[in-house]
Amino acid sequence: MHLPALAAARQRHSLSELLCALARAATPVAALGSGHGGPCATVAPCRSHTAAAASGARRYAVSTRSESVAAARSTVDAYLEVPGGRVPYTPELRFLGGPDAPIPTMPCYRTIDSTGQDVPGAHIPHPLSQELSLRLYGAMARLQTMDTMFYEAQRQGRFSFYLTCQGEEATNIGSAAGLGGQDMVFAQYREQGVLLWRGYTLDQFANQLLGNALEPGKGRQMPIHYGSPELAYQTISSPLATQMPHAVGTAYGYKMDRLPRVAVTYFGDGASSEGDAHAAFNFAAVLGAPCLFVCRNNGYAISTPAHEQYKGDGIAGRGPMYGIPSIRVDGGDVRAVYNAVVEARRRALGGQPAAAAAAAAGAAGAAAAPGQHCSGSGSSGGLLTEPAVGAVGKGAGQGQGQGQGQGQQQAAEPGPVLIECMSYRSGHHSTSDDSTRYRTSEEMGAWRARDPVARFRSWLVRQGWWDEAREAELRRSTRQEVLAALDRAAQVPKPPLSDMFTDVYAPLTAAAGGGGATAGGGGAGGAAAAAGGADDTGAGLGLPPHLAAQRAATLDFARRHPAVCPPDVPLR
Repeated sequence: MHLPALAAARQRHSLSELLCALARAATPVAALGSGHGGPCATVAPCRSHTAAAASGARRYAVSTRSESVAAARSTVDAYLEVPGGRVPYTPELRFLGGPDAPIPTMPCYRTIDSTGQDVPGAHIPHPLSQELSLRLYGAMARLQTMDTMFYEAQRQGRFSFYLTCQGEEATNIGSAAGLGGQDMVFAQYREQGVLLWRGYTLDQFANQLLGNALEPGKGRQMPIHYGSPELAYQTISSPLATQMPHAVGTAYGYKMDRLPRVAVTYFGDGASSEGDAHAAFNFAAVLGAPCLFVCRNNGYAISTPAHEQYKGDGIAGRGPMYGIPSIRVDGGDVRAVYNAVVEARRRALGGQPAAAAAAAAGAAGAAAAPGQHCSGSGSSGGLLTEPAVGAVGKGAGQGQGQGQGQGQQQAAEPGPVLIECMSYRSGHHSTSDDSTRYRTSEEMGAWRARDPVARFRSWLVRQGWWDEAREAELRRSTRQEVLAALDRAAQVPKPPLSDMFTDVYAPLTAAAGGGGATAGGGGAGGAAAAAGGADDTGAGLGLPPHLAAQRAATLDFARRHPAVCPPDVPLR
């Protein structure tokens, strides 16, 4: 084969010589005949060289096509190409999750054991400083004392309903400490510790429980349905799991606006059985919404034990099936919960540096005063300082990078993360429940011995950061503060019955059609006014006609049936 001639022809860019060289490379010399041992002297290639080159090109094309077809056939035989990706074939008839192919159980991350000792070899990317540790414990102890006293106050008839988060204090406080100050919270109804950490005062708790005039909802929400726009905490909704899609939508909005925030939604194991949970998981994964799903798996959906409401590997085991990075955490270990949430938030935002987040958390915990909320780019006592706007990673990853070392920067897309906090509801479901009817005293006693507050206190004592004197003073002062808050809230008058119809719509102007209703001069509003007095329609409030009519009818009914209206609730 005349490879030197081919190289020389390429260097001189001679068409005739190049064709001749190609022919010689593809055809034996004997087949070309005599006189063709060197390059052609003519400008145009000779016929024999042209024919030989064409024949060689055809043979090369056929060979290339054959190889391509073989490679394609091999790929088709190995994989099923579907719109969602590539699925490998297998000759095995095997059902995953069955006895012949069980799926491994997801382990539970823990850093402090049940006796308050460090777990050897625990991975702790965000160690707790002394200042942050003391603030975490102070919030947990205050929450426990507040819950106990509010529960007892309900039993005394001071308000109508209450539920505690006893046994879940570490999940409440640890997760709250790992969030950013502007991360929007969509809670269920057992997350009062998150509000307490963010700066919601005992007076605000008491005002809401008693439904007095200082409470933003003006008594229209049942007790424990807290809300605070200032603390980025959406008002509680009673139906289970309805808050989960709302959190996903908010998180997707943050992503579209390139804001370095996450939305976090809390829910229980019972709520995970609702259809809204599936919709939230799926939408968050597909949209890449930076949403943290924090499940409080306390073993019971009111009276239904976990083994009667779902099969499979709990709640965290569902995450990978949706394409969501997931972790299972010991919900009684506040340090484990804190580290899991800090890392989950970092991953949800596309991989923010872990070292900067930990440093910011420690600094904020040391600087912020108890009960004080820090807004803006800062954070509330131990909350993460938020990174600069526009710092969300834009790489092609899926937010599942494995680098957890401090100072590592990951390039990944934002996306959801699922955290399952394994805990136990030590108290009754609520003041309307008697859990002794479906739980044994032995079971409850065994779990109360693992009290997360006592566990963390033991750890603090081992560090030399806590003692009995400080414990006694903290409990005494908290009890006094709760009693004082309840007394002050009881002195505040109740909002009038007529306030049921305010804050529903913005006041209407005369041009918008509100003039007739506010004057009580026509339509349904006018008829109602004639029955109960002109002021019953809410003249001057700008109510639309149908609300004006309802207001008048309600006040008229209350006058005619005074026994159904509480004596401490004025009509107007």
